[in-house]
Amino acid sequence: MSDPPPATPVIRPYLFFDERRPKRTWMPALEAINERFAQYCRAALLQQLQPPLEVKPQFAIEVVKQAEFLDRLPAPSHLTLVALKPLSGTILIAAEPDLVGIIVESRFGGSGRLPIAAVPNREFAPIEQQAMSRVIVRLLDQLAAAWRPVATIMPEIVRFETKPAFAAIAASTDLIIVNNFEVKVANGSGTLTIAIPYQLLHPLHDRLMAGDAERTAAGDEAWSEDLRVGVAAAVVPLNVELAAIEMTVRDFLSLRPGSVFEIARPDSVTVQAHNVPLFRGRWGRHGRKIAVRVEARLPAAPSERGPIVNGSENNDAG
Repeated sequence: MSDPPPATPVIRPYLFFDERRPKRTWMPALEAINERFAQYCRAALLQQLQPPLEVKPQFAIEVVKQAEFLDRLPAPSHLTLVALKPLSGTILIAAEPDLVGIIVESRFGGSGRLPIAAVPNREFAPIEQQAMSRVIVRLLDQLAAAWRPVATIMPEIVRFETKPAFAAIAASTDLIIVNNFEVKVANGSGTLTIAIPYQLLHPLHDRLMAGDAERTAAGDEAWSEDLRVGVAAAVVPLNVELAAIEMTVRDFLSLRPGSVFEIARPDSVTVQAHNVPLFRGRWGRHGRKIAVRVEARLPAAPSERGPIVNGSENNDAG
């Protein structure tokens, strides 16, 4: 009696994103993108907002239906619909009301010590919309830079909304990948959310699931970025000598309030920083203020000392 033939194996398709999907998903490359975006975002916001400032990604990336995601967005929220060319589709960047309030307050010198109570279902004032739109434009540049190791994207703002019902980026039952970032500005904080339709990322699925994604060297790059931002924000006093005249000591001692002496207007003036000439320009008026229009950058002055040879200075002595 012969043995029965072995059963033919059956290939059963398995859909990772079905109704029984987990609420969390693991995408190593996307997590690395979020880390980079948080660092770049902090550096960009430091140029517009008051320190201290901190941006942290929530590493638990969520996958939810769009209807569920929109239902939990507070109203009003600052919602920005963004196209990611050349990918087909639109993403949503949502800033909750508390975050909008602290960003606007910080842009005008506040510290968030007295939190602003959010009024449900109100419209944002024009000054709030303008301040947030400028911040979002800067963040989109950082988003493109964070995605560059995986794909080249060109974010383009489609429109702004305040009511979640008007901010749909997919069908109500479609799946949305939700990336949350905690933003702390001075004494206030809030959540910035980037929602991406799963279908939009389908062409990049293999890259996002790859385990060898390039991760940022947090220590060195964060230090380098902070150093770059700090140097760029350093204050350098500039001096301009508009005119110089000669007079005798007798005339100088005879000066009194109301005395008048004539000066010749120079054709050009030199802008200096710590006695180092940097620019050449013309002086005149800008509104009610005296101003200098820079026309040329001066070459670096050669060092008065000779070159260093074998650890000693060569002063042309021999």
